[in-house]
Amino acid sequence: MKQYFRIFAGILILFSATAVFSQTESERLTDASQTYSFLPPAGWNSNADSEGFGLVNPQKTIVLAIKAHSYANFAAFAADANLDRDGVELVGEPIEISGGTAFRTTKQTPKGVLHIGTCVMFSENGGGMMIVALSNEANAVAALEAGWNVSKTVQFYKPKQTAATSSSPLSGKHLMYLYTGNGYSERKDIYLCSSGGFYQSTGMGGFTPNNADGASFGAMGKKHGTWSISGTKLMLKFQNGGTTTYTISKRSASNEIGLNGNRYFVQEQNICQ
Repeated sequence: MKQYFRIFAGILILFSATAVFSQTESERLTDASQTYSFLPPAGWNSNADSEGFGLVNPQKTIVLAIKAHSYANFAAFAADANLDRDGVELVGEPIEISGGTAFRTTKQTPKGVLHIGTCVMFSENGGGMMIVALSNEANAVAALEAGWNVSKTVQFYKPKQTAATSSSPLSGKHLMYLYTGNGYSERKDIYLCSSGGFYQSTGMGGFTPNNADGASFGAMGKKHGTWSISGTKLMLKFQNGGTTTYTISKRSASNEIGLNGNRYFVQEQNICQ
């Protein structure tokens, strides 16, 4: 839930800055990557950026924060949880809802107890989106209902596929980068789905000889989004709105390519289509 907890800071800002929201009609809203859409509650104000959406009711007592996520299922989502570290307390048990899982938590803030209701929705195309309803205790039930109602309107879409993407020899391939040296190791896996989407995982680790106990370190990250190729440029557009561009170059081995000068192995994969 690291991705989930990182939105707290932005959400709390929304509570104190709701005046910047612009009025919207009850029409379907679509995220910047065009991978999901939903119907906002009638009469609510909304704001959108590359990260997602913020919605507030006319009374300014309930905020809905809506963001994409890259988790394959709720087990993967929950595996990132560290409630004690983030000062969040689970209320009851998660429940299955249509298209995902819902749960309630509370968080102590300087202004009182923040009540949080979360619906984590999953797309058949991978990843998904989450709806986080925030309020004080007096409005907790209404906030949960608002988030629940929005979850019933969610639609997911396949990433758009360009002609260049579909005809590329890299379409449907697994690109793997490996590096080991000087006590440090790094690995990056990029799965270029033939549908136009991609999944990326990165890992790094090593040995820290300056530590008295000789401790090792490690880190892991996973992201997804859409990919496209134009000429010798491979562009990855991440679900959170960021982009990475690689210059593609040939290498002598038929199962290798260069991306920004680094060697990537080209392999078959069955992670996605």
